[in-house]
Amino acid sequence: MNAVDALQQLPTLYRGGDHVNKTIQFDISQPTYLRIRDGQCSAVEGQADDADLTLRLSDDDLVDLLSGKLDSTMAVMSGKLKLSGDVMLAQQIETLFDTKSLL
Repeated sequence: MNAVDALQQLPTLYRGGDHVNKTIQFDISQPTYLRIRDGQCSAVEGQADDADLTLRLSDDDLVDLLSGKLDSTMAVMSGKLKLSGDVMLAQQIETLFDTKSLL
């Protein structure tokens, strides 16, 4: 599975509830963002004007991160993952999405 396919599947794995209203930008080879509003999540190709969080990483590292092969803390410390915006939101990704079902 490639990174874009993985991001396109994330909305079906959303489990964050109705209280989350956030936009998460993934700067990969094909920039894609997740928009979460009113209990619904959608994946959109392109750049979000209003991203609450931006993750910059390679496609392979994104797949490894979502599958649990790459630890997010180690990815940040090693420079594989760069975050900007609401860093606390980055820590919630595993609780917002059932990523273990992804790969």
